[in-house]
Amino acid sequence: MKLFRSVPILAVLLVGACERAKAPSRTDTGAHTQSVSAESATVVPSAPAWDVSAGPVLLVATDVPTRAFILAPDSGNTSAGLAGIPHPASITLFGRNGTVQTAELPDIPSSDAGACLVATLSAAPPPRPWNVGFIGGVVAPVGMDSIGSLSHNDSLALTAAVIRLASALPNDSAGRFNGLPFVVRSIWRFAIPQGSQAIAATFVRQINQEATPLQERTLLVAERSADSTMSTTYSERSYGDEETVESRDVLAAVLLGTTRNTALVLSRDSGDSTAYALVERGDNGKWIARWKSPRRRC
Repeated sequence: MKLFRSVPILAVLLVGACERAKAPSRTDTGAHTQSVSAESATVVPSAPAWDVSAGPVLLVATDVPTRAFILAPDSGNTSAGLAGIPHPASITLFGRNGTVQTAELPDIPSSDAGACLVATLSAAPPPRPWNVGFIGGVVAPVGMDSIGSLSHNDSLALTAAVIRLASALPNDSAGRFNGLPFVVRSIWRFAIPQGSQAIAATFVRQINQEATPLQERTLLVAERSADSTMSTTYSERSYGDEETVESRDVLAAVLLGTTRNTALVLSRDSGDSTAYALVERGDNGKWIARWKSPRRRC
């Protein structure tokens, strides 16, 4: 189930111009990629463990603000994850723009392997729309601004910059998407504690084959250096049938733990199922895929 839907930014002339331009030198990223097939694949690093700074579980908003999906970090031992939740539990709810609300989780639904755990939240007044929630832990919100908040000229300049970075990433092994224009689905700006500005952007490219249209979907995280140069620090790329290729949306940015490491909470939608992930910036400034939930048909 798609919980969030990005509005495409169709800068066709700009995208075409950037694609025809000479691609910059390839930038090393904080992600370790793996070999994949060309037919249907996701290029994404393997995920280490859940960051315990985020508390015992992750909550993700449903289409109703008073209900939440509960995701235990260890899919093989869901009961243990739920056992760490107090009854009732105080919850902190974050929006993508940095808003914070509190609510209470009166009861925990029983665990059922492969099922989506959905809980009802209580608060007075009832919660307004939110994206992700945490129980305990050391978590602080990071406000994100969309490209729509920028002036027209700044929006065009930022779009051109992120497309140049996306163009420098490796293509699929068959090279079928090489040279095709990017459509920008979303661009979000946010600050990290070290003072630099970061960008999270998503893109799509498509091959319009009549029988089996193919798509490539890309997530890119970039940071500006002291001299204002923007470079890629993390990326993920999927390609395959347009009905099932994995797409990613940024649900929120947060700071974790006493070290205040910046992390992005992502949804990963494959059409008929959705997973969630935590991508974290380490103390060394490198981004890694910290954790990924199992896929659920919710």
